[in-house]
Amino acid sequence: MSLFPEKEPKPIKGLEIRPEEVSPLEIEKKEVVQPIPSQFKGQVANDQGQPLIQTPQSQVVTITLPKDPEVLEIEAKGEIDETSTWSASWWLRLIKKAYLFGWKIVTGIVSGKESKL
Repeated sequence: MSLFPEKEPKPIKGLEIRPEEVSPLEIEKKEVVQPIPSQFKGQVANDQGQPLIQTPQSQVVTITLPKDPEVLEIEAKGEIDETSTWSASWWLRLIKKAYLFGWKIVTGIVSGKESKL
């Protein structure tokens, strides 16, 4: 004997199926990826009327890394009990996020000049 024998469904009293009233299932196809707005459009003000949230498009975000990315990759493969491993992993995630958003990355100061990644 099988675990789930096939059975005909029992009819429900008072339920009528009218095929003329059933509409076909329509699935909307979206082949183009819709961009997500990155600019906050609403304005929130404090009690004095000053805006609390500001996201100017012209603002350039700069990230200064504490070490070279190669050193961070080596440190990220360390012991999971060490905080330096987690710190290096966090910086590597921040580098990937900076590439995604087009932020400026500075790896450190070399002889008075910034070396850019």
